[in-house]
Amino acid sequence: MGSISVALGLYSVYKEFQRDLESTLRRVKAIGYDGVEFYGPFSHEPEKIKALLEEIGLFNCGWHTEWKLLQADTIEATLDYHARAGTTRIIIPALGGPWEIGHKQSEDCAEVWVQYAARINELAKLAEERNFSIGYHTHAHEFDTHFGELTPWSILSEHTDSGVILELDTGNCIEAEADPAQVIADHPGRVELVHCKPFSGKLGHETFIGSATDDNDWPAILEACVRSGTEWLIVEHESETEYPQFDGTERCYAGMMEQLSRLQAAQDRGI
Repeated sequence: MGSISVALGLYSVYKEFQRDLESTLRRVKAIGYDGVEFYGPFSHEPEKIKALLEEIGLFNCGWHTEWKLLQADTIEATLDYHARAGTTRIIIPALGGPWEIGHKQSEDCAEVWVQYAARINELAKLAEERNFSIGYHTHAHEFDTHFGELTPWSILSEHTDSGVILELDTGNCIEAEADPAQVIADHPGRVELVHCKPFSGKLGHETFIGSATDDNDWPAILEACVRSGTEWLIVEHESETEYPQFDGTERCYAGMMEQLSRLQAAQDRGI
């Protein structure tokens, strides 16, 4: 099946992470995850993070880093922090959308997204000189916002260089009524990281991987990941009431491992 690994997006347990860095990382490892993807401001000493990960045996597969930290007056400090923390992949968590990151919704147009793609390419070249990779994480608005025949997703995927990681979020993709398996298949080699987010059209985020209410077609998604060269499956759940924090984290890990086991069994049978 290849060298695909499973990480936890720490946004899933962000309250616990803010409260106690070390105990959170140790619990993530105890569940069985291979790595973590960080989210949020730089609130811990980077050397401490790197040392803890090495001691516990978790891999830092990426860090969601806000757009404001990648500007001309902030980029050098950001790259320095990531170098000391052992980060190799810097992921832009969002642009535009209801959060109006980078531009207001009234300013939304194809030209704005083309300019973003150009800036991301510049960042990627700068990051490459320091042995980092740059990527972009998708939300629903990149798929369901239309500028004629174009969408923010089509613009970013076409206008960013091949070395820029396209981090697809499966739940956000489904929320926009797009097919994550097809999106992954259409961009071989670029969807290096996949956010595996449980999502239900009826229940929203109040579900988990392995639940009958989760709308993700995991067999199709995982098959597309294997064929397209995805390296990390990053579990991210956003349940706040039914399966909050580590409850959802544990359920999603068990569900993902079951799906991977089924895929491996099917491949062993030559299906």
